[in-house]
Amino acid sequence: MDSTISIEEQALEKRKILNEAILSGDSQVQKFYDDAVVFVTGGSGFIGKQLIEKLMRSANIRKMYMLVRPKKGKSVVERVNHVLKNPVFTILRNDKPSFVDKIVGIEGDVSEINLGIDEKTWAMLTNEVNVIIHAAATVNLVETIKMSTLINIRGTREMLKLAKSCTNIKSIVHVSTTYANATKSRVKDEVKEDFYDSPILPDALIQLAESVPEDTLNSMIAPLNQDWPNSYTFTKTVTEDLIRRHARDLPICIVRPAIVIAAYEEPMPGWVDEKNAFGPSGMILGPYMGVTHTYIANNEINVELVPVDLVNNAIIAAAWETYENFKKGDKKISIYAISGKRNPIKWGQLRDGTYRAQFKFPAKEAIWYRFAVQARCKFIYVILSWLLHYIPALIIDGCCLLMGKKPRLLKTYKLADTLFSVFNYYTTNDWVFCDANTFSLYNKLSDTDKLLYNCDMASVDIVKMVFLWCYGVMKYIAKEEIGNIEYATKKQFCYCFG
Repeated sequence: MDSTISIEEQALEKRKILNEAILSGDSQVQKFYDDAVVFVTGGSGFIGKQLIEKLMRSANIRKMYMLVRPKKGKSVVERVNHVLKNPVFTILRNDKPSFVDKIVGIEGDVSEINLGIDEKTWAMLTNEVNVIIHAAATVNLVETIKMSTLINIRGTREMLKLAKSCTNIKSIVHVSTTYANATKSRVKDEVKEDFYDSPILPDALIQLAESVPEDTLNSMIAPLNQDWPNSYTFTKTVTEDLIRRHARDLPICIVRPAIVIAAYEEPMPGWVDEKNAFGPSGMILGPYMGVTHTYIANNEINVELVPVDLVNNAIIAAAWETYENFKKGDKKISIYAISGKRNPIKWGQLRDGTYRAQFKFPAKEAIWYRFAVQARCKFIYVILSWLLHYIPALIIDGCCLLMGKKPRLLKTYKLADTLFSVFNYYTTNDWVFCDANTFSLYNKLSDTDKLLYNCDMASVDIVKMVFLWCYGVMKYIAKEEIGNIEYATKKQFCYCFG
């Protein structure tokens, strides 16, 4: 049977089982969300889109407020509608078209004081909101410390301000990352589901970001962030410390996903946001399209990949458990890591899996034959980059200029080089991300909830996961016609032997 047909048939069977579970009324997690008013930040992001879809499909939420950053020439309603046109909502639109009426856009900006929300709207939210899921962050690994601080740290502080003002708050989830504490000094060590000491007081860093020029701030922070590879992970660890200091009396938890990739099952296997082309999925997209041909990696390191649907299942279930614990007087802030600890995959296995998948999904729009040479060190990578990327780009762009066409390839390779340079840290190092809290959460779920909100990475077929990731990258990012591979296969054959 054709692999793509098999994927669709299996997905249809799974949807039938899930729909029966949703309608059964046996879910404790569903009951927690019954008639709830949920406030979501980061709803237009990769995790946020699938989170909204899953909550709307599986729970009877009364209303969902979605923080939307203002954009010139587009209203909040237009921006929300644009998000809801994403393919992730296709099944939901067909099955429950009225779900759109429950989603209300709130104009604001997570980098601003009070999240950029006006006084009247703020008052309305504090009267209505029961659950807050804070997924907004800048995930740009080369973002400045100043902007990362204002978005990731101060934005979380302002979210906590809103939560403290809510008269009927039941639960809050802050989305962090397992890599917040995956420092250079902890390579190969365990990273526990616990708080770690911050290199600087969160409020002090916020004050500096608000008052000190960017160059001065960079110089001041440089001695403090040397153990972190980028501003994203540095500000994430400081943010977690801010939560420890500011949210002790709130029903709050932290969910730390590892590297988030395409959906394993829901709402459809392989779904991935097209914005992910500039994230981990770009590592697959580049070679598949015949654009990039070299990278740095170590075959023996464990790669921490987690499907987006399991991540959001953990977020949804963690909010429920946090509420249950808080009701019993347990105010401990739990941290849930969702990683590959119980079902590891090495880089060499990932490389082989993506190589095998490329023969199932050849790209019709590929610009050259697909191959990639793996380097173990930066010196070899630089040589290969010049031979396989920059010299061909200069030649081709030069020909384009002579023909009066716009040169593009050199710019593409510079962007790819930036992407690879920030990911090299994660393709050459590994850590052991403890996940006992997440495993315990899964075991507390009823049989129905284990089906609806599965967050057990041990249940994932790793080979299938990689295959579906490749499938999703080609279908949802490259937008290839997956079912018709004859032309694309012939094209690759011509590149190789023509």
